[in-house]
Amino acid sequence: MQAVEQRSLMVRRIDLAADKLIRKLPGFTKLRPIIGDVPGVEVGDEFLYRVELALVGLHRPYQGGIDTTRGETGVLIAISVVASRGYPDELIYTGSGKDGGDQKLGHGNLALKNCIERKTPVRVIHGFKGQNREEGSHSRAKEISTFTYDGLYHVVDCWREGRPGSKVFKYKLRRCPGQPALRFVRKNKF
Repeated sequence: MQAVEQRSLMVRRIDLAADKLIRKLPGFTKLRPIIGDVPGVEVGDEFLYRVELALVGLHRPYQGGIDTTRGETGVLIAISVVASRGYPDELIYTGSGKDGGDQKLGHGNLALKNCIERKTPVRVIHGFKGQNREEGSHSRAKEISTFTYDGLYHVVDCWREGRPGSKVFKYKLRRCPGQPALRFVRKNKF
């Protein structure tokens, strides 16, 4: 970040450049998909980049809101979602799919639905966007994001809504009991 700030290194995406360097370090091991808690990550931990989420094993896709894997029986299950909003202890999550057509019950959408009968927990990460108003910030972006880990949730319901040609899957996720409460502390960075 110092090289970018001093303009001696010109990169468009500092997060991807850092990721590339980290993956070349001796001893770097790519993490396998993790179901449930990720060792070393606690409720309330904040991340600036989706790359960080991937490096620690919290949410592997750099884009896309649903991370999946195959469970012990080979069934596709969701292991994490990045959500843009939610309520304390409950979340209504809109499935994934292309705009301009009905969402299909495939990949991420199917994986979330399979979590209902398998009772597999899903990690929830909340993503917040705001304006970058910090002087001397390492990010030259006008809009920046913060990702906050909220803990484990169970998918308790799935349904479709919308008109033909724009139907989406909706999922109700409920926070697993016994976890520390997440406090959304909004710093005046945005």
